Amino acid sequence: MKKKFSTEAKVGVFVLVTIAILAYITIDVSQLGFTPGGTYKIYTIMDNAEGVSKKTPVQVAGIPVGVVSDVELTPDKKARVEIELRKDVKIGQDVQAEVRTRGVLGDTYIEIFPGTPGLPAIGEGGTISRVKEPADYQQLVRDLSTLTGDLKEITSALKTYTVSEKSYTAEILKNMQTLTKNLADFSTDNAQNMNTIVVNLRGLSSDLRSLYANTSGDIETSLNRISQIAQKVDSGQGTIGRLINDPSTIKKTNEALDNINELTGGFRRMEAELSYHLEYLGTTGDVKNYFSFKLSPGPDKFFRFGVVYDPNPPPTKSTQVTTVTTGSGATSVIETETQDFDKVRFTAELGKKWREFTVHGGLIESTGGVGIDYDRGPVSLQFSAFDFTNGPHLKFLTQLNLLRSLFVVGGVDDFLNRDHAPDWFLGAGVRFTDEDIKSLIGGAAAFAP
Repeated sequence: MKKKFSTEAKVGVFVLVTIAILAYITIDVSQLGFTPGGTYKIYTIMDNAEGVSKKTPVQVAGIPVGVVSDVELTPDKKARVEIELRKDVKIGQDVQAEVRTRGVLGDTYIEIFPGTPGLPAIGEGGTISRVKEPADYQQLVRDLSTLTGDLKEITSALKTYTVSEKSYTAEILKNMQTLTKNLADFSTDNAQNMNTIVVNLRGLSSDLRSLYANTSGDIETSLNRISQIAQKVDSGQGTIGRLINDPSTIKKTNEALDNINELTGGFRRMEAELSYHLEYLGTTGDVKNYFSFKLSPGPDKFFRFGVVYDPNPPPTKSTQVTTVTTGSGATSVIETETQDFDKVRFTAELGKKWREFTVHGGLIESTGGVGIDYDRGPVSLQFSAFDFTNGPHLKFLTQLNLLRSLFVVGGVDDFLNRDHAPDWFLGAGVRFTDEDIKSLIGGAAAFAP
């Protein structure tokens, strides 16, 4: 007959089993367990052991191999950490220890990174000398707090610049609204003037077509004559033909240029430029001719001499006062006004250049005047004022350089004169430097027999 356990015996067995389970869990959590070979202790010195305490796990390659058995403060205010490792785990003398955290707010543990294989192992009481300091999360939190404050200031500044009624964005929008209103008012007030300009341009185009139609035959005849002259010159006929085709002429010309350069001494570095252009005046249908010679002793200064031929020049007024006394003693004053029409006028100017701007002045079309030019790439904007005695003569010219030696011009002349409408003009021209002249002479020599 089997003997039954009493209630007290059953309770005792349950308590023993529970104690055994708790003991196993405690030993397992301690990361040590009952290893057959036992443990040994090593040490490491850390500047910051925040989060490290007794029972803090120690791992190698992510595997638990020991725990922290003690943490104490050294006399020099550093943390001396005592680590208890399994005796079957051997680590080299150049290993490195680092305090890590599982996640941002996870548990703290010490990771040991193996050193060079083959080095002697650290024994009982040894020290890990290489320690990688952990990240200072408190400093990170402080930095994040500072960054948050900076972001608040930035957003507040952006709000001031973009949202408030006195913000820069509001001012810009207000200015743009005023500008568009002014442009609308300008276009409305000057609609008639714009229509007049369009009509004048249409008339100018018609005049150009008529001019071409009337002169096309003369142009063709002139081209044929020029071709005949060129053939004669090329074949060596006439004085010019013999002169150009004679190799000694080229040689003597180059020698003369060299002698002139040597004679002038300091002027050897001067650059010379010869130019010619014409301007067709849309208002009167006249054509003005401009010849210019420019000397540049340096890249930022120049002398310019020119001749202007105007077939229909504006009159130059002069008044002569004559006092006449009769036999009876009476005196009378006679004023005689005369008008002179100078078709040929002269220009002599000095110029100085600063970056893209050029200031020049002197004699402009036989009267005193000044001007300013703006050069940007192939485009040149030129403004000049002269003839202040008879009212300022203002001229605005735009020049577009198509090639090195070819350019076109356009603009308005004498647009403040109340006696006649502004002279709109278009034209073209050529220019040659001293190097171009030498190249032309050299090219002619190459074709000489």
